[in-house]
Amino acid sequence: MLLYQDHLAVARPPVVYALAFSPDGAALASAATDGSVILRDFGGDRRLLNEPGPDAPAVQAVAFTADGTGVFLGGSAGWHGRRFTGTTWEPFGPSNPTPVSALGMLDDRTLAVGVGDRVKSTAGKLELWDVVTGARRSPYWPEPNGVRAMAVCPGKRVVAWTGYNKARVWDIVKARPVDFPQQKPCPAVALSPDGKNVAVAVDYAARVYGIEKRQLRLELRHKAIVSAVAFSPDGGTIATGSWDNTVKLWDAATGRERTAFRWPIGRVLCLAYAPDGLRLAAGGDLGSVVVWDTE
Repeated sequence: MLLYQDHLAVARPPVVYALAFSPDGAALASAATDGSVILRDFGGDRRLLNEPGPDAPAVQAVAFTADGTGVFLGGSAGWHGRRFTGTTWEPFGPSNPTPVSALGMLDDRTLAVGVGDRVKSTAGKLELWDVVTGARRSPYWPEPNGVRAMAVCPGKRVVAWTGYNKARVWDIVKARPVDFPQQKPCPAVALSPDGKNVAVAVDYAARVYGIEKRQLRLELRHKAIVSAVAFSPDGGTIATGSWDNTVKLWDAATGRERTAFRWPIGRVLCLAYAPDGLRLAAGGDLGSVVVWDTE
């Protein structure tokens, strides 16, 4: 059942690059290349957190704080936070002018930041920032071609990210990340809720690896480039989105395709599950976001 659909009314639609549900699942934030960041709740309210414009910097990342009262936004002009004061959204926390491709909260005060660009190679790194003190934590991990995508597993304090042709998974209490080399660019990555598996978008498939033994478990294929991937909150389902304009749902244990959806959003570039796992959101290159009931 289709729950919500929004087409941005512009002549040349922006690309929707990032989606994030609030921790309580009551709101959805989306970010796009025209600089717009839209916050929607499911009572029908829709507000702009960042204004679009012909010269506005692209926004490629969005992440809610752990308590849901704040949002971090990031893109070609750097990253910053906004917090709801009860009447308006005001700046808060640290900020940085370095271009970023991905953001994610690891716990109530640790923000993972992927420095780079989603579509082009540029020197970058994976950083951790303390949003209370505003300080960058050590260590950080350089990426010569920049971070293309990132995922976090807050319960396990694990972060995964992709460079140009590899994925890396880091348990932040350990000395070094675990590498998963690939032959082609990796535009998306996701972590299972238990932190034991990583899904990496590579060419026409999403490859699912067991992290501890670094073994390939599954290969989930589309008819075109896979550009988005997400685990359901219970870890039982993997969602993939592709340039073939479909979203597919797969059994995370067997790799069996359960169902496929085709929404009028163009090439699917981002996916996000609601915290209860009952809704899934997708954004694409036609400037649209769709949310539907997966049951």
